[in-house]
Amino acid sequence: MIAAALVFAALLLTASVVSPMLLSSRATDVESQVGRMESTEAQLSASMAALDSQISALSAPDRVAEQATKLGLQPAEQVHYVQSGPAGTEGDTTVAGR
Repeated sequence: MIAAALVFAALLLTASVVSPMLLSSRATDVESQVGRMESTEAQLSASMAALDSQISALSAPDRVAEQATKLGLQPAEQVHYVQSGPAGTEGDTTVAGR
């Protein structure tokens, strides 16, 4: 009976020493992962800002007009607008060829 109590005490002592080490190790791993993710987030944010800047530069009206001219496009001579009926107007829908 004393031997069983000693074995139990030894196991309890071992568990009380090993458990905090395992928890500490896991906490360090999690902190490391968080650091890597924060670094990745910063890199992605910088990339996104650079891409936003490129989009702004490429979609500037002067740039679009320049590219349109290179493609042989020119401003329309006449503009026609299509007017729809009042909102909520219901009627038959005609589908071409049916």
